[in-house]
Order: sequence, then structure tokens, then C-alpha cells
Amino acid sequence: MKNISLGLVILPLLIISCTTERIDNDDSIGTLDSKVSAKKSEKSAGVGQNLLPENPANVYDYAGKLHNELLDVYLAGNYQYSTILQISEQVQAIAAENEDVALLNSATNVSALNSATSIPANLEEIQEIIDNPEGKLDNLLANSSMTDAAKISLYSFMNATLLWEDEDYEIIYQSIISYESAVMDSTEFNDEDKRVILTTSSIARYSIYYEKKRKDEDWDSNVGNRVGAVSGALDNSFIAIIRSLITGITINNLVTH
Repeated sequence: MKNISLGLVILPLLIISCTTERIDNDDSIGTLDSKVSAKKSEKSAGVGQNLLPENPANVYDYAGKLHNELLDVYLAGNYQYSTILQISEQVQAIAAENEDVALLNSATNVSALNSATSIPANLEEIQEIIDNPEGKLDNLLANSSMTDAAKISLYSFMNATLLWEDEDYEIIYQSIISYESAVMDSTEFNDEDKRVILTTSSIARYSIYYEKKRKDEDWDSNVGNRVGAVSGALDNSFIAIIRSLITGITINNLVTH
């Protein structure tokens, strides 16, 4: 095992303080997550060494599930788009037809789809992520309303993901769910901190799974995809799904608007 694997082991220790206080689960979101989880488990059974990307303990696990579900549909369409705008419009059209997005809408007071499409994908923000993902991450966290402890933790998590390119998914998965457990237990983070971090980690966990276990030649998980998740999560968890997808697909296609 490579020396960098040590980073996977100590990642949960980056949390400043942990207790047994768990994040409160909203009943409606929990119901949605159960329904989506059941559907995805049926579709994903038997993939890899029977290791699936789910973490039911993370109430925002649905973010990663929907990310991969929408990505499946997009890649199956074999679209040949050449601009961020075209990719954005197609991703949003796919989301509008997705049954699980409809479940999310019905489980919340505000339409997730409408909130994600009221401003057309923020193309300038996506371009900035593509041009300089690490610099954009610094800027996003510095200007966010997250607590300092949460900013440090999320920044450390995002840096750790850069070291995982050659690691087995089984090791990455265990590291991420351990980190998520530490986040949920932390008394240093408020509920909004936890929502942003756990949404981002869910999308990272599923996106890396898609690359390593599905081995789809049209998809490589990348730092821009994960920074897109952070960017969107600072608004809401559904925007995180859409923005991470648009950014990741654009980078994989090597296109600009």
C-alpha cells in the first residue's frame, strides 16, 4: 500500500472535536433517501466486489445517488455538446424528467428543480472552477458563512481527495464514511456546516465510485467536479448535484463556453 494511504486513515481526525450528538434527520428527506436508496440498490447490486457507495447514516446521501443517476442518463445519451451552456441545459432537462427529483420536490417546501434552475447554472462560476479549481475552492470557503472549524475540515477533506487517484475504492469508501461519522458527531459544526460538508462528501463518494467501480471510459472523477459540489452546496444540496455534474462533464469533455 502506498504511503499516502496514511492520509486516508487520519482524515477523520481532522475534525477538531467530536461527540455523540448526531445531525437531526428530517423525516421527509429520510423518506426520500429510503426510496432512492432502494431503487439504486436494485440497479447497483453485484457491481464490483459487492461494495456499493451508499452510506445510510448520511442524511444527504441522496445527493450522491442523484448525481450518479443523472450522470447515467446523460452518458447514455451520447451527447456531443461543445459548450457549458449546452451541457447545462441538457443536465437540467434530464433532472426535470427524473422521478427521484420529483420525490425531492414533494418532500420539501421549495421545488428543488426550480431553485436549481432559477439562474441558468451560473455559467461564470462553473468557468472559474474549470479554469482554477483549487483557487476557486479557496475563494468559496473564504467567503462562505461556514464556521472556521468547518472551513478547515472541508478544505482538508478536499485536499485529501487529491491523493486518492491510485487507491482502491474500498479504502477510499471507508475513509469517507469515517469522516462523515466524525462530521455528524462534531459539536464544532452547526447544522448548515454539516449540510454543506455531508452533501459534498456524498457526491465525492459516489462520483469516485462511478469512476473506479463502474470503470466508465466517459467519466473520470476530478477536482472540478468536487469543487462544483462545494460551490452548489453553499446554496443548497440540489444545486450541488447539478453544478458538480455540469462542471465534471465539461471537464471530461474538455470544452469551454
